[in-house]
Amino acid sequence: MYSLEEAKSLIIKAGLALVEQKLIARTWGNISARISETEFVITPSGIPYDQINNDNLVVVKIADCSYTGNVKPSGEKKVHAAIYKARPNVNFILHTHQNYATAISVDGVDKDFAPVAKYGLPSTKKLVNNVIKSLVAHPYSNVVLMARHGAVILGEDYDSAFKRALELEDQARALYDMVATNKTPEEE
Repeated sequence: MYSLEEAKSLIIKAGLALVEQKLIARTWGNISARISETEFVITPSGIPYDQINNDNLVVVKIADCSYTGNVKPSGEKKVHAAIYKARPNVNFILHTHQNYATAISVDGVDKDFAPVAKYGLPSTKKLVNNVIKSLVAHPYSNVVLMARHGAVILGEDYDSAFKRALELEDQARALYDMVATNKTPEEE
């Protein structure tokens, strides 16, 4: 868990790093950090990552996704809350729209390195339920691809989540390249 100040600082850092690494763009995706057993901080809805600051990050209650203030939290706050409920060891979550990870999720088939949650429209109960079903079915996975919607990467902390996001894109790129060239791993 993080202090409120530390969580906000790491979320801002993660947003800028994910944009730099081209794992998110514009206002897509979202980032959160757990600050207590009952709350997390999440990125706001509709604000570009280079404009996010301490004042527009939102504290959300895990139990019911309620929040105070005039800044609207990410529409995917329910996905984050459900993950924090299901995985007490998770303290940092990245929801990315990585190019290759998103591309390989289109078929809806689990990959060797990540399960694929069935499609659900963004910000819906169906999406939340599908992500949690994948996590329950794959209790050792810290990554869930969301069919045609990107990925959710879980970390015990900022460093582990960010490392997994980079590894996911490398693995997804390798699979994409293999499929695109019709080569088997042995032929690489």
